[in-house]
Amino acid sequence: MTIGIYAGTFDPFTEEHLDIIKRSMSFCDQLIIGIGINPMKTTMFSAEERQEQINKVLDAYKVFDKNFVMPFHGLAVEFAKQQKATIFVRGIRSVSDFEYEINLANVNKVLAPEIETVFLPTSPELAVVSSSMVKEIAKYGGDISKFVTPFVAKSIQNKFGFIKLSDKKST
Repeated sequence: MTIGIYAGTFDPFTEEHLDIIKRSMSFCDQLIIGIGINPMKTTMFSAEERQEQINKVLDAYKVFDKNFVMPFHGLAVEFAKQQKATIFVRGIRSVSDFEYEINLANVNKVLAPEIETVFLPTSPELAVVSSSMVKEIAKYGGDISKFVTPFVAKSIQNKFGFIKLSDKKST
């Protein structure tokens, strides 16, 4: 059984994250979405809120049966070892992402030679999506509906007050 880890902050969970999860299911029997908790990083949502967002989205998109969402503290590589994972899944939007990710993959390979890193280029229409960008657009009242699911958009709206949402359906 191939167990993959897709780790990140997911603050907030975006359409790009969902795309990477869906595509990972073609080569992972099980994918564990690890929500990294870093006390040095300020997040908009608590770990519990991020976990709820991801669980609701995965359930709505019917990709929940083989996926597990759990928060973790510390190094992602240690979390992966605890979960008996053999693959790290990483999304790549740009060359600058690749530079960062290849260094991380090399460090992880030294720490856990049994775990491979698989890079998935982001689908072209989602290459501009990032959690930071979504927060910035929402902060100024912009329409984030193309970048996050309606459930996540509502969660962000509750944090910021009014933001523009399109009539996009689903979760």
